[in-house]
Amino acid sequence: MPKITISDLTARYKVKGSDEVLALDKVCAEFLSDSFNVIVGYSGGGKTTLLKCIAGLIDYDGEVLFDGVDVGGLAPSKRNISYVSQEYVLYPHLTVFDNIAFPLKNMGASKKEITERVKSIAEILELTHCLTRRPKHLSGGQQQRVALARALVKNPEICLFDEPLSNTDPQLRYRERRFIKDAIKRYGCTAIYVTHDFPEAMALADSLTVISDGKCVLQGEPMQVYDSGNEIVESLKGGALLI
Repeated sequence: MPKITISDLTARYKVKGSDEVLALDKVCAEFLSDSFNVIVGYSGGGKTTLLKCIAGLIDYDGEVLFDGVDVGGLAPSKRNISYVSQEYVLYPHLTVFDNIAFPLKNMGASKKEITERVKSIAEILELTHCLTRRPKHLSGGQQQRVALARALVKNPEICLFDEPLSNTDPQLRYRERRFIKDAIKRYGCTAIYVTHDFPEAMALADSLTVISDGKCVLQGEPMQVYDSGNEIVESLKGGALLI
């Protein structure tokens, strides 16, 4: 699975009726392969923009490298990335089985392969008993796991998570975090997980990146970041009980 290197990444948004907004300002960062990388920071700091640059969903200046290869010319569909957002984006008219199977059908996989792969990931994420249900009959946590299963079933090299548990009941977040991290380790892809919740970041991260005002403030092992004394880190720690 690829190591992702970000070099002098700059991204701007055009806002109607005003000048361009600088969302990322020459960001340099490294996200380890076969690792659970977490980006933490306040809302509006550039976290989601960074994910979208890696996925190729928006234009940017600078470089996004997968194992040292610049992927700037690659379309999103060619980057072998799955993207999991805080919105589940499930098809309400399809069963859980068909929602999970959707990317495999688009890839032209055989019925046998589809059945085997859907059943395998459903077992890992404890969704086997839900396969014939439709999304409206699932809890929020189950819907999030269906979205995760759909993302992983095609065996992506990279999986990007944009605050996936924001709509999940706080009492269920610990359980859902475990499902996400265990599934990523099982499938072996490079993961980048965005959150504004510092305790969640500490609980999940193998490598932790702090983003603020479009800049990479700090990056390292979770406890190194925690004990760094950095002003932004201390602010995030101080506000943890309020999140």
